[in-house]
Order: sequence, then C-alpha cells, then structure tokens
Amino acid sequence: MAWGFQFPRTMNDFSSSGRRARLPLRQRGQAMVFGILVVLGAAVATFFVFNTGQMTAEKTKLVNTADAVAYSAGVMHARALNFDAYTNRALMANEANIAQMVSISSWLQYAQGHINGVPRLSCYTQYSIPVALATITYAPLCYALSYPPLYTPVVYANNAFNSANIGNAILVRADIAKTELKLMQTTMFAGFTIARSEVMRDVADANYRDDGSVDIDTAPLDDDWNFFEGNAPFIAQRKNNARTRMKDVIVASANEDKFVRERKWSSKSPWPCSIPIGEATRTGQTVLSGFTSWQANDSANFRVRSWRGIFPSCKQDKNYGLGSGSRQASANNAWRYSGVPDFYELSDAALAYSPNSTNPAKRGDPRVQFAIRLTRANGQTKTSAGVSGIKPTGELAVFDGAPARGVLAAVATSEVFFEHTQSNGATELGSLFNPYWQVHLIGNSATSVAVARAKQGATP
Repeated sequence: MAWGFQFPRTMNDFSSSGRRARLPLRQRGQAMVFGILVVLGAAVATFFVFNTGQMTAEKTKLVNTADAVAYSAGVMHARALNFDAYTNRALMANEANIAQMVSISSWLQYAQGHINGVPRLSCYTQYSIPVALATITYAPLCYALSYPPLYTPVVYANNAFNSANIGNAILVRADIAKTELKLMQTTMFAGFTIARSEVMRDVADANYRDDGSVDIDTAPLDDDWNFFEGNAPFIAQRKNNARTRMKDVIVASANEDKFVRERKWSSKSPWPCSIPIGEATRTGQTVLSGFTSWQANDSANFRVRSWRGIFPSCKQDKNYGLGSGSRQASANNAWRYSGVPDFYELSDAALAYSPNSTNPAKRGDPRVQFAIRLTRANGQTKTSAGVSGIKPTGELAVFDGAPARGVLAAVATSEVFFEHTQSNGATELGSLFNPYWQVHLIGNSATSVAVARAKQGATP
C-alpha cells in the first residue's frame, strides 16, 4: 500500500519547513502590541501639538490685544496733551486780540486828537511850522492830516470803534471764547480717566468679538498720567499767581505785533538849536498790567526849541499837543476784561525735567508711561481646558497645563513723548503750548513685570 508521506532528504529541510509553519503566528502577536504603542504615542503627540498650538495662539492674541489697549490709552494721553496745547494757543490768540482792540481804540483817540491839533501848526499852508523848521519826516503827515479826504476815514473809524462800542463788542466776544475754552479744558481733565477706561474696554472687546471675553485690570501697573513719579497728575491747572507762565507767553505773543509792542517815531530839525529847531515826538504802547488789565496809551507833541537864557542852552519855546488817547480793559472798567485765564500746563514735577537739569535722571523732556495688564480666564481659551471640544481623559490629562490662578496674562506699556525741532535746528522743550506730543509702545519695565507676577501669584 502506498503512503503519501515523503521523508525529507536532510535534517535541514525538516527544520526549515517547521519554522515556516510556526513563525508567522508569533510575528502577528508582537506587531499588534507595538502598533498599539505607536498609535498611543501618535495620539499623545497630536494632542500635545494641538494644545500647544491653541495655547500659543491664545497667548499671541492676548499680547496683541494688550498692545492695542496700551497704545489706545497712550493715544488718548497724547491727544489730551495736544488738545490742551491747542486750547492754550487759542487762549493766547484771544488775549492778543484783546491787546489789539485796546491798542486800536487808544490809537484812534490819539489820531482824532492829532487831526484836531494840526491846525495850530498851520499844516494846511506851505509855510507851516514843520516845513519852516525842516522836520522833513513829520511834514508830510502834518499835511495829510489837514486834508479832509485823508483824515475823514480816521474820524469815522474812531466814532464807530469807540462811540458805537464796536471795539468793546469784539472784546466781549473774545472774553466769552476764553471762558468756553477754559471750560473745555476743565471738562476734559475731569472726565479723562473714565473716558480712557471706556476706550480701553472698547478696544479689548473689539479684539475678542465673538471669541469670549478678556479682563483689564482696574488699576494700571504704571500710570504717569494720574501719578507722575508716584505723586500728582502729569498736568495741573494754573490759577491765581500760578498764571505767570501764561502771562509771559501772552505778552510775547501780543508783542509779535509791533503795533501793540511800541508805537513811536520822532522827526527833528537837522541843525543845532543855535537857531530855532522843531521836534515832533510820538509815543505809544500797550502793556498787560499784572494779571487783570490791558492798558494802552498814545500821545504826540511838537516842540519848538531855541538857544537862549542867561546861561545859553537849548530851551523849549512852544509845545503843541498833537493828541492823546488811552484805553484800559479790566474787570472794573467800561471795557470788561476777565484777566489772564486759568489754564492747564505740565505739573511742577514734569517741568523739572530739562536738558540742563542737575539731576541726570531728569535731563530731557518728561514722558508719560502707562502699563496695563490684561487677563483671560483659562476656561475662555480654545484649549482642551477651555471651550475646545477636545478634552483629555485618563493618562492624557497630565498634558492639560493650568496657568497660575487659572488665567493667562499679558502686560503692555505705552509712552507719550514730546518731539519737535524748530526751523533753526533748535530742539524745543515739551510744554502745553505746542501740540507735538506723540506715542509709541515700549518694553515693559522690571517694576511692571514684577507687579504683574505678584498679582498672578507667579514666581520669577
């Protein structure tokens, strides 16, 4: 009977065939365990990358929002300083307008008197006293004021400006404008901190629209606007005797008009008084007296002098008054004037900064730094610990990191500075009379960072 079994020809053939029959079973069992470990590792890595990416995105957005909030506060600081500068300039302009009105009123009165006085010099004839005494500069004016078509407009102007009180009406309007400007400054200062908080809130909300919420610390980490050098506000209202700075700039501004500063001339015979000489003299100016009164005075006269006396000298023979005028604007005068206005200027601490300061820390212009901290609750983030639908379970929960006190935090700092170079190349110092305040973001100070860490309970 034949058998269907065939013996291997050698022992090697037997053992080789045996391995081929058994090895595949062992390899399938080991690969499954390895595969499970690989899949588990990939899942851990994927979750870690997802969570890290979400956390990085959240931190970046929070930092950008903090920068935007700090910058918006800095923009408000710069605009407030520039607003005060513009309104201070407007106050100066109204003061200069008042000085001009007072000057014109006085000058017109003087001019009317001069017109009335020239007939005494016979200026309507070619043999007038000014011509005879060769007062060459004054003689043409003397003739002009004797000619009705030339002097009539002066008479009309004087009647309208002084008799009809046009000048006083203009002065009243200027004083009303000053009152309104002062009220605007006071209102801006009083409501600034509240308005700043509202603007920062609006900026933060706009950055997180439809994406949860973010919180802004009620108290900034650094606020030079309200606590410059830890004390008083950066700017201060100047009243009473503290108005000297405003008075000085008003006088300087008004005196840019030569008509206000000084109205004078003279014309004299070109020979010594061994023979009679004539001299026409005109004086006039407008000054701010104290803080309460603008005063203008004008006058002119023509003197004839000759060499005479027991001890010969040049003595006056005749004096012809050629008119005078005056005008005062004050609180107790027909032309009402409220005085040098109250205004806002840098505080004493801020004004102590200058390039020539003996204190090295105060050389240069003062600056307004503002540091703010923003926080976002961990539950608001799009991470596994927040609103994300991907949540860790079991062993993966170890990767669900929690920030200190359950919030993410970011700190940003803005700085307002003054920068303006004059046309002559000189660097101008910061003040509230020129609107050149600007803003930029700067690095956070060590103090601000330390305070932020302390608030969050974190350690360096």
